Amino acid sequence: MIRTNNTFNYLIRLFCIAVLFLATSCGSKDWQSELDDALAAGTRGPEQLIKSLEEFIDMEPPEKFESEARFTIAFTFAEGLEQYNEARRWFNELLEEDPGSEWAEEAEWMLENMEKDIEDILPNLREEIPPPVQEIPPSAGEIPPL
Repeated sequence: MIRTNNTFNYLIRLFCIAVLFLATSCGSKDWQSELDDALAAGTRGPEQLIKSLEEFIDMEPPEKFESEARFTIAFTFAEGLEQYNEARRWFNELLEEDPGSEWAEEAEWMLENMEKDIEDILPNLREEIPPPVQEIPPSAGEIPPL
């Protein structure tokens, strides 16, 4: 009976090791490298960049990477090709698919501002600069003699 228990435990451990191995070796991809490769297509022009990123999205990467790809496609349509309807579609898809992503706030900003003239946007981007701190005269920090 003890021997059967030990054999059973051994087989369970072996099975778990095999499952872990398969999960890490077969199903994992280096998604960052895949995304980097797709982004590198931008050197051949905006249309090629969009095509490469669409192919990347078709591979069903994790949301983090997919959101970055969607944002880049939308940004390329807006800034590279001035195709604002397509850009709007991609930004909205990003917001629908992954509203909590790090790219969501940027997508919302782009939706509000992508068709505006830069001169209309600049006043909102300038920050109030606080007045400089007054310098302390050198004698103020000295300890008076006893």
